[in-house]
Amino acid sequence: EPAAALVAAAREALVNASKFAGPEPIALYAEVTDDRVEVFVRDRGPGFAVDDVPNDRRGVRDSIVGRMERHGGRATVHSTPGYGTEVELVIEP
Repeated sequence: EPAAALVAAAREALVNASKFAGPEPIALYAEVTDDRVEVFVRDRGPGFAVDDVPNDRRGVRDSIVGRMERHGGRATVHSTPGYGTEVELVIEP
């Protein structure tokens, strides 16, 4: 279940990047070890202020961060207006 949640959260991050990054490149990087799985979704789009996302916008909050937390993982969104976005997903089984 945690691995499926990580894949679903990564899919949501990719969908968001494809919607908002415009023509800028989108990258997915994954690293798997015996005790940790990490996935990074990065884009060089316009970025956004994470703290300014309205509460009624649930894509990042529920489909990415909440999903990871419900399955024992974590998600961190790093974004700065004008510099793109990186979503970091981590599961430690």
